[in-house]
Amino acid sequence: MDKPGTASATVEELVDWLVARVGEYLPELAEPVSPDRELGEYGLDSIAVLAFAADVEERLAIPVDPTVVWDHPTIEQLATFLVAETEGRHGAE
Repeated sequence: MDKPGTASATVEELVDWLVARVGEYLPELAEPVSPDRELGEYGLDSIAVLAFAADVEERLAIPVDPTVVWDHPTIEQLATFLVAETEGRHGAE
């Protein structure tokens, strides 16, 4: 994936990045973050979700409402949605 603030990303690249970011918010987690497990199961609090959404905004250079984390509850689903959003927004420019 390119440097922060760039929109080009494949779903696979974004999944890898999102797994790493979620892992940073859960330093005490005894298992690896799974792209197929619902993020709510990890116990992210609302402050972590807000910060996580801000990280994604910065990385993809698009606005990201924190509710997308709950609307697309797994990293795989979230990445698929975000790549489509990114392509739609940056393709329209």
